[in-house]
Amino acid sequence: MRYLLIALTLLTATAAWSQTLTIALPNSETELRVSRDCSLNYTIPWSHTITVQPCDALLFWFVEGSCSEEPPSGTTPVLSISAANVLTTPQGTVTFKAGELPGLKDACPVDDKETTYKLCGSVPLRGGTAVDCSSKNWVKDATNVVYDTKAPSAPTIENVASLDKALSVRVTTSGDANRARLTVQRADGTGTRTMLQSVEQPLFRVESLENDVEYTLTATALDAADNESPASEAKTGKPVFTRGFFDRYVEAGGQETGGCSAALGGLSGGWMLAVLGIWLSSRRNRS
Repeated sequence: MRYLLIALTLLTATAAWSQTLTIALPNSETELRVSRDCSLNYTIPWSHTITVQPCDALLFWFVEGSCSEEPPSGTTPVLSISAANVLTTPQGTVTFKAGELPGLKDACPVDDKETTYKLCGSVPLRGGTAVDCSSKNWVKDATNVVYDTKAPSAPTIENVASLDKALSVRVTTSGDANRARLTVQRADGTGTRTMLQSVEQPLFRVESLENDVEYTLTATALDAADNESPASEAKTGKPVFTRGFFDRYVEAGGQETGGCSAALGGLSGGWMLAVLGIWLSSRRNRS
């Protein structure tokens, strides 16, 4: 009898340890950024491996700070799965709006705010060898949700290089910016275009421009909550026609006719190197 009791105890304990609740953001993200758009729905997946009848409902709620085993007094859960339905509902999603976060119900949106909340999930099971719910074993999990209406700092346009019918522009961002938007406009105020790139690709190549026409460039930074920074200091650039190697060769006294073999036959190795040096030097000067 004693061994049977020990075996039942171990079996019950093992069953309790195997019960899990997981709140997992997509793509292994560690937090979800919520923007100032109070009408936008956000969705966070959850799942559990619970196989024993719970003592009460599976609840999900938001809190500023750390999660407890139960929602604080006065907190309204954003999702409740009744105890009778927990075993038949092993997964689902929590859907919410920014206005359901603590302190934002009647105040959304709030400008220039960046606050981290916890999405808490918890369900009580019978604890240990208890045949009833006088002792509870809480199965819980949490993930971070950040309400972010604080814009990143303005980026900096570090360099503008002239190319043939194009400009090469390097944009440097800081803080929590994850994208940069480059605006390109002719100096006369026409022909505006924008380009959006990840901050991991700071070098923009703006093509299909007109040579010898001046363009004005400004940049802004965006974060994961789509907050956009003030514009950078404006810079200007002017695409220029760049002649190729053959143009430099002819200019230096080579022959345009006679084919490749004739042209190469009339040049010494030293002369070709000199022409190549002129061409490379010119490209460096123009860039």
